[in-house]
Amino acid sequence: YTTLVAGSENGKPSADHGTRIAHLEQKKIPPNLPRALEALGGLTSFQVELTPGTHTESFSLYVDPAQHANGYWLRDRTDTWVNLASEPYSGKVVRDGQSLRLDFRIEDGGAFDADGETDGIITAPGTAAHMLLSIVGQASDGQAHEVWF
Repeated sequence: YTTLVAGSENGKPSADHGTRIAHLEQKKIPPNLPRALEALGGLTSFQVELTPGTHTESFSLYVDPAQHANGYWLRDRTDTWVNLASEPYSGKVVRDGQSLRLDFRIEDGGAFDADGETDGIITAPGTAAHMLLSIVGQASDGQAHEVWF
């Protein structure tokens, strides 16, 4: 199972948010996923319509803890996979009851908004995944399709 919360505050919708999930679907894992990244359950592709005046939105993605995900990865415009559910990106991975919660933020028109436009819509295809801990924190060598933390 996968549950997405938009306008999230610690996994719950904030009382004053008006962001609407317009589209959510599970897709196949892209063939160019880095070898060290073990995607769990496919690519979660979603599109949200932001509350007017909102430029950055917080999300929580709930996944089965049995999948052992330790991050939520999205590809930026340079084709680099980045873990948005990590401290450098103001995200986190939290055990929440019987689920694992991946918290992350995306800016409208920013590096992780796939449509690339500041238009009140965030489009984000990413994946809950497990990265072997022995390589977490190593910088990418700058080649396409690599992972950066």
